[in-house]
Amino acid sequence: MPRTAAHYPHLFMPGRIGTLEIDNRILKSPQSTATSNADGTVTARTVEHYKRLGQGGVGLVMMEYSFIDSDASKAIHNQLGNAHREHTPGLGWVVDEVHATGARVGLQIAHGGRQKFLGTAPIKSATDSSWSDVEGQYGVVPTPMTVDEIDAVVSAFGDAAARAHAARFDIVEVHAGHGYLITNFLSPHTNWRTDEYGGSFDNRARLLLRIVDDIRAKVPRDFPLSIRLSVTDYEPDGIPIEETVELCRRLEAHGVDVLHCSGGHHAGMEWEVSPWYQVRTPHRWGWEKIKDAVSIPVIASGSIVSPETAEEILASGSADFVSLGRPLLADPDWARKAKAGRVLEITPCIRCNDGCLHRGLNKGRSVGCSVNPSVAEEGRFPVTAAEESRRIAVIGGGPAGLHTAAVLHDRGHDVTLYEPGELGGLLNHAQGSTVKQDLAALARNLIHEVSRRDVRVVARAADAQTIAEGGFDAAVVATGAPDESPRFPIEGRLPVRTAAQVRVTDAPRGRVVIVGGGFQGCEVALRVSAAAATGEATTVTIVESNDGLLAGEEVFTDAERLPLFLDAAGVSVRCGHTVVGIDDEGVRVETAGGVETVPADAVVLALGRRRADSALADELEAAGVDVRVIGSAREPGRVFDAIHTAFFTARSL
Repeated sequence: MPRTAAHYPHLFMPGRIGTLEIDNRILKSPQSTATSNADGTVTARTVEHYKRLGQGGVGLVMMEYSFIDSDASKAIHNQLGNAHREHTPGLGWVVDEVHATGARVGLQIAHGGRQKFLGTAPIKSATDSSWSDVEGQYGVVPTPMTVDEIDAVVSAFGDAAARAHAARFDIVEVHAGHGYLITNFLSPHTNWRTDEYGGSFDNRARLLLRIVDDIRAKVPRDFPLSIRLSVTDYEPDGIPIEETVELCRRLEAHGVDVLHCSGGHHAGMEWEVSPWYQVRTPHRWGWEKIKDAVSIPVIASGSIVSPETAEEILASGSADFVSLGRPLLADPDWARKAKAGRVLEITPCIRCNDGCLHRGLNKGRSVGCSVNPSVAEEGRFPVTAAEESRRIAVIGGGPAGLHTAAVLHDRGHDVTLYEPGELGGLLNHAQGSTVKQDLAALARNLIHEVSRRDVRVVARAADAQTIAEGGFDAAVVATGAPDESPRFPIEGRLPVRTAAQVRVTDAPRGRVVIVGGGFQGCEVALRVSAAAATGEATTVTIVESNDGLLAGEEVFTDAERLPLFLDAAGVSVRCGHTVVGIDDEGVRVETAGGVETVPADAVVLALGRRRADSALADELEAAGVDVRVIGSAREPGRVFDAIHTAFFTARSL
C-alpha cells in the first residue's frame, strides 16, 4: 500500500515560527548555487532555481548564504549578495516568484570568516587560525579582526537583515555555523583572542549576541529571526555541546525565533556534508539536547534523506521542522511526491558530493547534482515531446540504460530495454548494505521509473543483428565497462570474486584480502567490514601497489575522509604492496623487502574497470542504425556520468 500524506501526518502538519505560518514542516536548507552575477546580484538562473524549489511543495525555501558587506564577508565565487541596496531589487524578484508558488521564503546572511574559498585578501577572522585549503591557494592567512571591524560587522548584519525585510522575505537567518566567521569566534579551536571577544564562553559568544541585538533593533519584532548553528564543530578542542545548549538559551532570551541545527565545519566535511559512508542524521544527538533546553522551535538538519526518517524525527518530538539540502537538489518534487504517496518516484540523494561540490562549486562552477542534471539549469533543459516518435532500443539495464529508457519514453518514443541480468547493473552491489543504503535507494528508484512506464523489458542480450532486424530507428548502448583483468596468476581453491559480486547476503568471512586500494577497493572493504556479524572473526586487509589509497580522480570527501572511516572499521591497509599471485595460502605480494604472503580465506578483486570495446556500436553503425554510446560503455565513470550522459542523449533523440 503506498504511503500518502496520511502516513506522514507530522511532516505535512502546518507549523509556525514566531508569527510566520508555514504549510508544512519541510524546509529547503540554504545551499550556495553560485548562480548570481559576480557582484552578487540575482540572475534569471537564480530566480528559476528557487521558483522550482517552491513549486516542489516545501513549506519554506531558505535561500543560500548572502554576503553582508564589501570588505571580507564574500566567501565564494558568484555568491548571492545582500550588502547594498542594489541587491534588494533582485532579492525581491526571487521573493515574488517563490511566493507565487505558495511557499514561504527566507534569506540567510553570512560572513565567510576564515572560510573564504576565494583565497584572496583580505580574510578576516577571530584570529590568524588558518584553514589549509584556503591558505594553499594564494598563501593568504586570516587577519585578526580589530574591535572597530567587529563593530562594523555587527552593524552590517543588522543592515542586511533590514534589507531582507524590505525585500519582503518571510524570515531572515544568520549563519553562525559550519566554520564561518561567527563560528570562528565561538570555537576555542579557532579563537585564542585575549580581549573581550576571546577566552571565556561569555566572551566568545559576545559577537553573535551583539549581532542578534542589532538585528532586533533594526527590524520589526514580528519579523522572524533564525540562527543556523553547528551543534559542535567536532574538533577535540572545539565547541562542546554544553556551550551550544547554553548559547541557544541566550539566543532565545535575545529574541531569536527558531534554531536551525546542523554540525561540523569545512575542515571536517564528513560532518557538514555527510557522505555516503557517514550515518544519516549525524547531528540528532545534539539538536535533541538543544530542544530540551529551549521553548522556541528547533529545525533538524543533516542527511535527512527519506520521508520515513523525516516523519519519525517529527513524530518522536526530536525536532519541530526538518531541513533538506541535497535531497531537494536531487528531486525538487520530494515533498509533493511524499505527500501523494509516490515515494518510490523520489529521486534520492546518494550523498556522493560529486555533482554539487566536487564537479560543481569546488571547480568554480555553479552547483550541480549527479542524479539531477537540471539543477541550476531548470529553465534550459526541459524534457519535451520529440518531433516524431521513434522505435528505440536501449541495450543495458544499469543506471545509464534505465534513465535513458525512462526519459525516451517521456519524450514519446517506443522503447525496448534489453538486459540479460538484473536491472540496476553495478548498483545492485549496494542492496542490503548499511553503508550503501543511498545507492541502493537509487537503484530501486531507477528500476521503478522504468517499471511504471510502458517500456518493454527483454531479459536477454541484444546483438547488432537483433537490433538491425527488429525495426528499430535508433539504439543506445549502455552496457557498462568490464572489470580490469588481473595481471597475475590465480591458482588453487581460494574463493576469489570481484567487488561487484560481493553482496551482504553472502559477503566473504574470515581473513578477507581486498586487492586494490582505489575507490572500488575502499568501498568494498567498508561493505565487507560492516556486513560481518557481531562477534564474528572477520578481518579485512587492503593491498595496494601505490603509496596511498584513492590515488585516482576521486571525490574529495572520499579521498580525504574515507580512509578515516576505514581505520575506524578496523580495516588494515598495506600500501606499496604489488600483487604477484594468489594461491591456497593467500595473496602473494612484492614489497621493498621482497615477496611475502598475506594470509587469506577469501579474496576480492577491486582492480577498477577498463574501457569497453566498441564492437557492438561499430556493428550497429555498419548496419545503418543510429547508435549512441553512453555511460561507462563510453568511458568508465561514476553515477554522475551515467545519469548525465543518459539524460542529454535521451533529450537529443
